[in-house]
Amino acid sequence: MILLRITGYGWVAIAFVVLSVLMAVKILKRNNRNGNIGCISIGYVSLVVFCLLSLSSVLGGFLGEFVINSFTLPRYKGKVVSISSYQSRDSKTNRTTTMYKSTVAFTLKNGRPVEVETDVSSSGKREIGEVVTVGYEPGMDRAEEFSGGKYLLIGGAAVMLLVMGYFVVGGILYSMNLTMEWYFALGMKLLLYFILPLGMLFMFGALGYALVQYFMGLRPDMPGWAVAVCGFFCLVLFFAMIGYVRMLGERTQGIR
Repeated sequence: MILLRITGYGWVAIAFVVLSVLMAVKILKRNNRNGNIGCISIGYVSLVVFCLLSLSSVLGGFLGEFVINSFTLPRYKGKVVSISSYQSRDSKTNRTTTMYKSTVAFTLKNGRPVEVETDVSSSGKREIGEVVTVGYEPGMDRAEEFSGGKYLLIGGAAVMLLVMGYFVVGGILYSMNLTMEWYFALGMKLLLYFILPLGMLFMFGALGYALVQYFMGLRPDMPGWAVAVCGFFCLVLFFAMIGYVRMLGERTQGIR
């Protein structure tokens, strides 16, 4: 009877736990040919593997849902009609940040007017009357927002998923006792030609987006020192990206 009450998410969690333990045992046995592995070592490695599997699946689901919604949801130009706020507290620094959520109004293709909250929270406050592109179907609790901030969030999540996915796949291959030289070489190429450039581009976009919001008056509470820091690092990242692209070009020509 208890098994019948387990939800789909519960079965996925159980499967991840079993897979994590099996991978941990295989990894530790490969590292220790004598076969002497302790319960603490198994528990620690299992926890690391379980966290990687869980975070990768959550990020994959988040990105997959966004991609599906991008291609399937009808898009509308919604006008911001109201703004709500709440306090977000950082547990480490105990500082609070005011976050804003926008409610937009638009008209469906059948002529029915709709007012719905978007799925994005931001520390930058939008102006009443601002136009936002959203995806929406009747029955949705929130509209899928398609904005610069959302695309930056998706880009950061994609980079994180790529990094974690690399380690997850590497752990599976290692636990299967396969050779890893080719996989490490692939990882270096991904790091040099994809992850680092994307990371720099993401940081440049995030800092630049904050500056654009400030100068457009959408983040008037942004302190002057923060504006100066964002401008300085935007300038540094701009020239760093130019130098990095040149370095990759010279490296590619040298390999040829």
